[in-house]
Amino acid sequence: MLGFPTLIALHSVGMGVAVGLSLIAALRLNGILVGMNAALLPRLLTVAVYGFWLNLVTGLALFVSRGTDYISSTIFLLKMFLVVVSAAILFRLRRRVGAAASLTDGEHADGTTKRLAVVVSVTWFGAVATGRLIAYLSDLY
Repeated sequence: MLGFPTLIALHSVGMGVAVGLSLIAALRLNGILVGMNAALLPRLLTVAVYGFWLNLVTGLALFVSRGTDYISSTIFLLKMFLVVVSAAILFRLRRRVGAAASLTDGEHADGTTKRLAVVVSVTWFGAVATGRLIAYLSDLY
């Protein structure tokens, strides 16, 4: 009886953690959020990855209930594409930031890391937006 609402709630928490912390990291890496200690970035991105794993597990559980309906939805497939791209960039960004031990409060990331941070923000926002649009642009609900 409470399975679906619980899964949706946990999925929302995972999304908030993954997307929110990715955005905070992107702002810091691009020199916008300068008040945050850059040494926190590896841990911040690690927690964002945990949020992604929570989203993956809950998303799979939600998918099982109506997988054949979801897989035939173009907007759902676009969302999944954006999620996969976002997750791949998040994992790469975490490796790059973890390897950049020289990052201090006064230094900014290299150009590639900055671009990855911007792209992961854009793709996460796209994934969230298309996820919400599933309810409005598909026959699933």
